[in-house]
Amino acid sequence: MKSRVLGSVLLLAGLTIGAGMLAMPFASAGIGFIPTLFMMFALRALMCYSALMLVEVPLSAPDIPALSVLAERYLGKQGRWLISFSMLFLMYALTAVYATGGGVQLTHNLERWVRLHLTPVRGALL
Repeated sequence: MKSRVLGSVLLLAGLTIGAGMLAMPFASAGIGFIPTLFMMFALRALMCYSALMLVEVPLSAPDIPALSVLAERYLGKQGRWLISFSMLFLMYALTAVYATGGGVQLTHNLERWVRLHLTPVRGALL
């Protein structure tokens, strides 16, 4: 059971980090190297702090199995709703980003290799 949970967590973390790494050059191209470097260090500090909090809170309540239940315990019903919505939104956003990126790559490769022209929407649906 623990290996399945660990595998799922690592898969989700890899997908999230991968989507950010794909988008980073496009997002930072307009502001330059030095501001991008400063922003990356600031975001790294923020991510380390939030990761530390995500580890500390479950350790304080080992009898609670899920993040949404922890949110309800510390933040009330609104906190549980917010955490659940945030996780669902993250999953939806990751699915949309990867489907769109895969569709663009698929249409480009099909056009180059087979001379078949598809719109990016059809490529994403395919």
